[in-house]
Amino acid sequence: MKQTKIASSLLFLSSVISYSAFAAPSTTPETTIFYGGPIITMEKAKPTAEAVVTSQYGKIVYVGSEKDALKQYPDSKKIDLNDKVLMPGFIEQHLHPFLGALTLNMPVIAPEEWQLPNKTWPAVTNHEDYIAALTAQEKTLKDPNETLWTWGFNNYFHGELSRQELDNISSTRPIGVWHRSAHEFYVNSAFIEKYKLNQADVDKLGKEVADQVHLEKGHFLEGGALIYLLPRIATDLANKERFTVGLKQMVTMLHQKGVTAYNEPGAFIPDYMIDTYLDVLGSESTPMYSFFTPESKTPYFTKGKEGVLKEVERITTTLPETGKVRYFDKQVKLLFDGAIISQLMKMKDGYQDGHHGEWIQTPEDVEAITKIFWENDYQVLVHVNGDLGVEKLIGILEKRQAEYPRKDHRFTIIHFANSTDAQIKKLKSLGAIISVNPYYVTGFSEKFGEVGLGKERAHAMVRLATIEKENISVSLHSDAPMAPSDPLLLAWSAATRITNSGNVVRPDLALSRDAALRGITIEAAYSWGQEQNLGSIKTGKIANFTILEQDPYKVELKKLKDIPIYGTVFEGKLFPIDK
Repeated sequence: MKQTKIASSLLFLSSVISYSAFAAPSTTPETTIFYGGPIITMEKAKPTAEAVVTSQYGKIVYVGSEKDALKQYPDSKKIDLNDKVLMPGFIEQHLHPFLGALTLNMPVIAPEEWQLPNKTWPAVTNHEDYIAALTAQEKTLKDPNETLWTWGFNNYFHGELSRQELDNISSTRPIGVWHRSAHEFYVNSAFIEKYKLNQADVDKLGKEVADQVHLEKGHFLEGGALIYLLPRIATDLANKERFTVGLKQMVTMLHQKGVTAYNEPGAFIPDYMIDTYLDVLGSESTPMYSFFTPESKTPYFTKGKEGVLKEVERITTTLPETGKVRYFDKQVKLLFDGAIISQLMKMKDGYQDGHHGEWIQTPEDVEAITKIFWENDYQVLVHVNGDLGVEKLIGILEKRQAEYPRKDHRFTIIHFANSTDAQIKKLKSLGAIISVNPYYVTGFSEKFGEVGLGKERAHAMVRLATIEKENISVSLHSDAPMAPSDPLLLAWSAATRITNSGNVVRPDLALSRDAALRGITIEAAYSWGQEQNLGSIKTGKIANFTILEQDPYKVELKKLKDIPIYGTVFEGKLFPIDK
């Protein structure tokens, strides 16, 4: 009797499986057709199309003619582009949501104008005007104990700044001035007292950090800012209310510029901020992917050579494995030499005024860390800005390849401000790829030609034409807030080399228009190892698009950055921009 019941059950189950496998579904999955305007795919084999069909699951299921799309998917929802241009969703290869959320949510006193959703901060270009603007901001605060935070100071435009000069603005209110590079802070005496900063605690962190802290001047740079200062001020500087408002503003700004995915290499996400990241960036109303790559300096500093790999692996588990907000698997970022904006990158021929750059992570540390992660088959990303840093890095990469040869390693050079043609050729032979910040030319080449680097080196920053000639995969990024997070602005900067004053420097080093547009789409996806999912319009990929009012291949090149953006499509859903 028991066997008969089991047999009957199996027969019934078999009939259910058979019916489910072969019967037609009761409902047809919803699809959407985008048509009625130029469609740029960024696929070399099929660069344009008349229509794209997306599924309810946010994937592209058809790319081709409008006639065939309507024939194959007659019941689709239809979105007429009305002559607007559909492109793959813009990708911000590298930005910093932590920094962007904070710096652009405090008074901005910078050498260039910053346009935010609800306010425009005017450019301030000299010392006298900077001090006047900072003094005016101090007077707007009502609570006498509230710290005045401000971002945008750049000594090459604003002159020198000292603890004593900040004390003259206020001897009682704490003042924290965040450098335009975000790698330095200047503070007054009240700030030092409030946050209990002292030399004894500095010295406990070792000579490398202590050499980058100058308490008597109220100046913290590179490791002194990252390792010593930030942990002591983070809960105030990045309190939940300020950070949440800033993060939401950043999402709005990215959407307005057509961004559908970004990555933060070297992510700094304290545990107490994780819920805020997930709430804001993971919200259904946030139409973009937020990816992250762990940094290595803090894990190496705290856990040493033996523990750095395990610590980086632990960090990646602090966000979900899948979804809109997550760490990339098996990637790590190193910080080699200092920031370009404060001229702390390491240059082979030094600087005109005799100062020297700084190592954020020394060549010895970079050697040790790259070996660990390279031999564990990680994609290694290295921030480097000076030609001496590039030279040292080439030697390290040569050693890695000799000891443990890898083919598709995508060792990524980040920023890459100063280099030589010979160095670029060597990087090509080693299989490296490059992601550059072209805004260095727009924002800083003229000033650095006058101070620090000299005209010849400053005007030759970001040798994009050489990179393109060597057929190296090149993507573009803002490193926001180092530059405005605006992919079309980055493409314009790369392809024109126009400065903020309207001059053109070294046009022979410009990137072609096509390569510039690929640098904010498919090449950016390639740099992440995500080219099978993002970066072009192709069947099977995720349906992320940016909709433009004009064709970026047809407008006058110098007007590329001015093309209005209508909206974005994220996973098949249309998100128009609020006007």
